[in-house]
Amino acid sequence: MRTMSHDEYLGLRRFPGLDGLRAIAATIVVFFHFAGPKFVWPSGWVGVYIFFVLSGFLITTLLLREQDRTGRISLSGFYLRRVFRILPPYLVILGGIIAFVLLRGEFLARDFPHALKYYLTFLNEFLPASGGNGSDNFFSGSWTLGIEEKFYLVWPFLLVAIGVGAARRKLALVVAAMAVLLALVPLTTGGWLLDFSPTAIYRSSIHYFILLSGCLLAILLHHRRSYAFLRPLTHPLAAVPIVAAFLALHANLDPLWRETRQNLLVLIAYAALTMLLLIVLLSPGPARWLLSTAPMRFVGERSYSLYLLQGPVHFAVVQAVPALGHSRLLTAVTVFVVDLAVADLIHRWVEQPMIAYGKRLIGRRQARRAAVVPVPGEPRVTAAV
Repeated sequence: MRTMSHDEYLGLRRFPGLDGLRAIAATIVVFFHFAGPKFVWPSGWVGVYIFFVLSGFLITTLLLREQDRTGRISLSGFYLRRVFRILPPYLVILGGIIAFVLLRGEFLARDFPHALKYYLTFLNEFLPASGGNGSDNFFSGSWTLGIEEKFYLVWPFLLVAIGVGAARRKLALVVAAMAVLLALVPLTTGGWLLDFSPTAIYRSSIHYFILLSGCLLAILLHHRRSYAFLRPLTHPLAAVPIVAAFLALHANLDPLWRETRQNLLVLIAYAALTMLLLIVLLSPGPARWLLSTAPMRFVGERSYSLYLLQGPVHFAVVQAVPALGHSRLLTAVTVFVVDLAVADLIHRWVEQPMIAYGKRLIGRRQARRAAVVPVPGEPRVTAAV
């Protein structure tokens, strides 16, 4: 048993253990919503924060590796990848929900004329979740997409703005951004004790802070000197205390949240342990192997649609089997199985074809750019926009 070298880390072209973590995050969210009060111990509400740390890490790693490989970050290429990855399933699922409520004559009753202004502009988190039927339109859980889309718009621009600099410049950027967001928490929630009311939670800067914690980890792992500091954590034996600490906090998150009156430090500690867990899942060992198994990868690759579909699938399941109208373990299991089946169809017929088309489009653009002869003396390292 040994640690993983920096060259070995940079040589990884896929992180299969993270697919498994994504699968767990999506699953506990579904069970949190539909398994009832006896199933609160997995702290499923925090699954979205696992997604945030993962998103920040993966997006930043993609951008940093592109910068090393080509000498620049192509913002147009990045946004094309995001568009073809995010929009097709999102619009298909939203369109299906709209068609469903129109057929049932509930388009107005479920406040869709008002809600669509938020859903189609990715301002999902600002849609009021209380009052009327706005919170019961099967798509209110998409508030996390609003958070992530704004992160995708701003974070790559910031990396481009600082240029192809040393690691310390990137570290300074992400640490400064995290400090600013942490300072803004009292303004976005009304106090350091987080208010998880429908209006406050969706506007809280803590979500962007957690996204940036994944960015921080990506920068630390990408650069050789900072990687050397973290390298001991890639040893298989280091996984034991890290996984144990993460599971201990996760399993006790709900009572801790109540006992500390929703203290901000609980989420910061959780984000930090999630960062350490990602290091474990990137490194060779039993944890990475377990979360890289075929069932884990299967669910993880479909987790995006699985997450978005849970509301309409639950409604359809209850309509088909009214006995499942009460939240309990059987309800959650049934919703999960049906949800996964529908998510698989969307993954096969929407996600994969559109991602492949986006890659072909980017490939053609890169080929045309490569065919252009550079002007002598013109800088070859640029930030494409």
